[in-house]
Amino acid sequence: MSLHIPNINEQAKIGNMLKILDQTITLHEEKKRQLERLKSALLQKMFADKSGYPAVRFKGFDDIWDQEKLNSLVRLHRGLTYSPNNVQDSGIRVLRSSNILDGQFVMTDDDIFVKSSVVNIPTVKDGDILITAANGSIKLVGKHAIISGISENTAVSGGFMLVGSSRIPDFVNSLFDTSWYQRFIRKYVTGGNGSIGNLKKNDLDKQYVKVPTTSEQGRIGEFFREIDQLIINNQIKHEKLLELKKFLLQNMFI
Repeated sequence: MSLHIPNINEQAKIGNMLKILDQTITLHEEKKRQLERLKSALLQKMFADKSGYPAVRFKGFDDIWDQEKLNSLVRLHRGLTYSPNNVQDSGIRVLRSSNILDGQFVMTDDDIFVKSSVVNIPTVKDGDILITAANGSIKLVGKHAIISGISENTAVSGGFMLVGSSRIPDFVNSLFDTSWYQRFIRKYVTGGNGSIGNLKKNDLDKQYVKVPTTSEQGRIGEFFREIDQLIINNQIKHEKLLELKKFLLQNMFI
């Protein structure tokens, strides 16, 4: 095969630059993995066990956590049922499972819209929690994210989704990342053998969870929101570095 190559000095400079770029990409990959492992470990330590006390907590908090039903923390609503005839190029955005990616809320070019005249449920707002309640892939049922960047009265959740409203959504969203929620999903979500996995609103509503004071809820929620933002920032940097590498490979070689 005949190739166009530069002199040895230019080869060395190009190779060294791409080597440094690869090392930086690997660094951000590893930092993201470490942050995810840190978050997982803290989720196990910062939520109360059967004793009513977490293993790790912020200074100034020492009260036992109370046991409450989940519906005292978050009000859940089912999404909109609509027909293909209601779909159009613009209108009210319908949020679906595809709007939750790696625990983060996203809006995509594949989002669909319906006529405002068919919307008979409240629209969503920033701070609501979007939850996948039914999906052909049972592994996707239960995934969740806090809605952000939505203008008022512009979107609703779809029929296979739940939306939760809470005074302290960051705490509730973090609670949904704990082992308690994972056990709930394994026990209550029906499906298998080709059937659609289904999370029932009433099953989730009646679950008992251990809950601290509202002040401690706010501090915990804020803390995990900050960790999530660090993870997102590293993911964005990683993606931009990959795009940069692709651009350079396309433009630095003949």
